[in-house]
Amino acid sequence: MPKLKPKKICLIRTSAIGDTVHALALANGLKHGYPDAHLTWILQSIPYEMVKYQPSVDRFITFDRKANISGWLKLIRRLRRHCFDLAVIPQASAKTSLITLFTRAQIKLGFDRSRARELHWLVTNRKIPHRPMGHVQDQFFEFLDYLNIDNYRATWDFRFTKEELQWSKDFFSSYCRPVVGFVIASAHREKDWPAKHYCRVMDHVYFKLGFQPLIIGGPSNREKQTADEIASMCKCRPGKAMEKPIRHTMLQLKGCRMVVAPDTGPLHIAVAMGVPTIGLYGYSDPRRCGPYRFRDLLIDHYNDPGAENHPVTRKTKPGRMETIQPEEVIEKIEYGLSGRGKDCQGNTA
Repeated sequence: MPKLKPKKICLIRTSAIGDTVHALALANGLKHGYPDAHLTWILQSIPYEMVKYQPSVDRFITFDRKANISGWLKLIRRLRRHCFDLAVIPQASAKTSLITLFTRAQIKLGFDRSRARELHWLVTNRKIPHRPMGHVQDQFFEFLDYLNIDNYRATWDFRFTKEELQWSKDFFSSYCRPVVGFVIASAHREKDWPAKHYCRVMDHVYFKLGFQPLIIGGPSNREKQTADEIASMCKCRPGKAMEKPIRHTMLQLKGCRMVVAPDTGPLHIAVAMGVPTIGLYGYSDPRRCGPYRFRDLLIDHYNDPGAENHPVTRKTKPGRMETIQPEEVIEKIEYGLSGRGKDCQGNTA
């Protein structure tokens, strides 16, 4: 199709930490293709905290996903004050469809019908062509392909203030060794790696490799209990960073020499910031939601030998995470720390 020339663009990708990382690369791609266009991003409050200093976005419109009717009416009134030439909607959900419905845009670009759910098909008037399921990041980049935006290399480029960078420097100054970070929990228990395996790896990292293990997570009771359980089983004394501000978590990940994580948002943050990251996958297909870079550091217990060419799927496989052994993770850590695991060229999982 002929290349569009929008002056005002709206990106609607509202939630999920990992998908916010993917959407940031898309936002940067839109700005690459339309450097003079004004770009607005509609998203929820926590994802906004992650990207609020990104120079490629000219305006953010935020909302609370738990808002009452009054909060939604306020959002709708704000949306109606703006008019866009192009709205890009790489998300199919009921709430996103409602937001799209009240967004004033000449072109509302969404997924093809086979990937459209929750009224997504009805509220968009342009569709990207159908493609087989692939990595989520590549699905986001399909919107750039449709808009004929080429010569774009995947870029995230998270930005931090001088005060935040000083906070990070102060935080890591309390450790006399370089740090290896361990993200210990995800949103779903089936994605998590057993606590007993983490302590075996952390002790090896400390006593054999000379690095400081750092447990990274959120403030929930489950994560704190898991962190305490792991620490109680360790012979070393791992650090704990169970922060609530998402930007502190981002800085803690950024300051690590390496990160070990299951399928969860912080994994994608670490990967986007160029931190060598070992992805632990057994429950979900890493070809769809695995680390977008550092493919050689991936531990894949989801795909059976010989299944590499099978279709990518959303199907989950409970019980597979327990089959990942500490020795496999230790081997990947040693490989990554040797400098051979720094595959930062945008290779997909």
